[in-house]
Amino acid sequence: MVAHLAVLATLALAILFSPETLVLGLAIASDKKVPRQASFAFALGAILGITFATGIGVWMAHLAGAGASTAHHDSWPGFVVRVLIAGALLVIGVHRAIGAIRHKPIADVSEPEHTPSRLRTRLTDRFPTVMHQLDPGADLSARQRIVRAAVAGFAICGLHPKIFPIAIAAGHQILEIPDRPERILGIVIFAVISVVPALAPAVIERVRPGASGRIKDGYERVMRVHGRWIVAVLLLGAAAFVGHNAFTHLPGH
Repeated sequence: MVAHLAVLATLALAILFSPETLVLGLAIASDKKVPRQASFAFALGAILGITFATGIGVWMAHLAGAGASTAHHDSWPGFVVRVLIAGALLVIGVHRAIGAIRHKPIADVSEPEHTPSRLRTRLTDRFPTVMHQLDPGADLSARQRIVRAAVAGFAICGLHPKIFPIAIAAGHQILEIPDRPERILGIVIFAVISVVPALAPAVIERVRPGASGRIKDGYERVMRVHGRWIVAVLLLGAAAFVGHNAFTHLPGH
């Protein structure tokens, strides 16, 4: 039980220290027209995104037999799901470590020099109107800016390839806990820690209006190296646990 809670806390801390969420949130909180409303919309979207990705992990664990009888729990589908999750955590952890070694800049879509991904470029070509409204540099109405902030929050926490697998792993781990009260405790621990970067921009804008831009610059300087190393260590540890758990429940083992 302690091991399961430790893994959930580790995964939540990996989301907490993932710089992309807070950097984007602080950029959105620096909005010139509706900073406070945009920051709260971002927080709501991010929380829904984490819930969405975690829910997928719970669903995958349920299909694989987690939470069921021991005989059904030790199944090939369960083994495959655990191995895939461990592999995803390992890949992201290694990627974070490489980024720390190379001192790579933290992706910030609000910067003019930011290079869009291939997927974003293709979506822009196919849906120019929709993608224009999601462009941080677009001159939009107050309502459109709030909607854009909410969509950005959902995307960064519910769809981002560096955060999405972590939340899925957490959802899977939640269903691994057999006792219901302890499972609820695990959900609370994960939720409280993982939503911090989603809520932080809104809290900052509420307490110190206009400070988000300055905090973002300082945060990026610190997290460019240290944050990635912290996340890398956390994810590699979680990958080791999930991988070990996979072979522990290997059918016939």
